[in-house]
Amino acid sequence: MEGQTIGSTRTFVLSKGFTQAGPHAALIGDDDTRRVFAELYANPDRPEVRPQEAYQAILSSMQPGLTLRLLQLFWPDPEPRLEFHKLVRVWKTPQVEGMDILVQGLLLAVQEVPLPFVRRTVLEFVVPGNEGLAWWDGISGLCAGFGIKVHYLDQDAIMGLTNWIFNPNLGQ
Repeated sequence: MEGQTIGSTRTFVLSKGFTQAGPHAALIGDDDTRRVFAELYANPDRPEVRPQEAYQAILSSMQPGLTLRLLQLFWPDPEPRLEFHKLVRVWKTPQVEGMDILVQGLLLAVQEVPLPFVRRTVLEFVVPGNEGLAWWDGISGLCAGFGIKVHYLDQDAIMGLTNWIFNPNLGQ
């Protein structure tokens, strides 16, 4: 890690495209490293979800020389608003005069309210070779014991991630 700046985005800005690292899409960094990404997620209401312990297990399982970056991003989440909008749209039309205006006003208000944000946890891993890929693939099994699920990002998801990091549209 000597010579690297913690939290540097240079590898994103100067990336050279994509390649494969085993079954995973990998971003080629400006230093020709292959970087794979995964999102960690869980239902926080479940008692078996223990993210702190999962992070500790991931970090303690790393071998010397491996490079991992943990990104915690606040991302707009349209799902709650869309779901509520769908529910309101299927309400029966009120028979009482004036109540229809209330429903129409509610629909308009839901459309105009800014999106809520959700915190997303993303891992970026610099793949040093096949032994590193074996460790990377094992993260999903390691995290499952703590109630955390792992979603490995494909090329489109990585491009969406880099777009959000450099061009966040907070007004969505």
